[in-house]
Amino acid sequence: MSFLHLVKYGTLTFFAAAMLACGSHRNAAESDAAIRLQEANQGFSTGRVTTEFIGDGCPLLIRVDHAKNLYLYPIGLEEKFRKHGLHLTFKYRPVKASTGDCRKGSAAEVDEVSLTPTMPKDQ
Repeated sequence: MSFLHLVKYGTLTFFAAAMLACGSHRNAAESDAAIRLQEANQGFSTGRVTTEFIGDGCPLLIRVDHAKNLYLYPIGLEEKFRKHGLHLTFKYRPVKASTGDCRKGSAAEVDEVSLTPTMPKDQ
């Protein structure tokens, strides 16, 4: 392989690594913001149940509010809360559990779950 090829591939590798690092930094900052909010709310978070990623192998996720790309793959979520569109208040902790084919969500044990009251749209 010539020097020019090495430089070309090295540059591409560098930029790919830099883009991944920037993306993970953004996700870490969003997760940090969600953690700060969770601490301010006595350990509770809010989020909306979604089934929009079924085609990606994720039958059910919770999109955590105030964190743009934080999706939880809920472990132990009661059946009555497993409905698309429900807005929940809950506590969670990350766990090492299989999420099957789902690559979008992070496995988390959820408890102390309740429906989040919603404000009427005209207010």
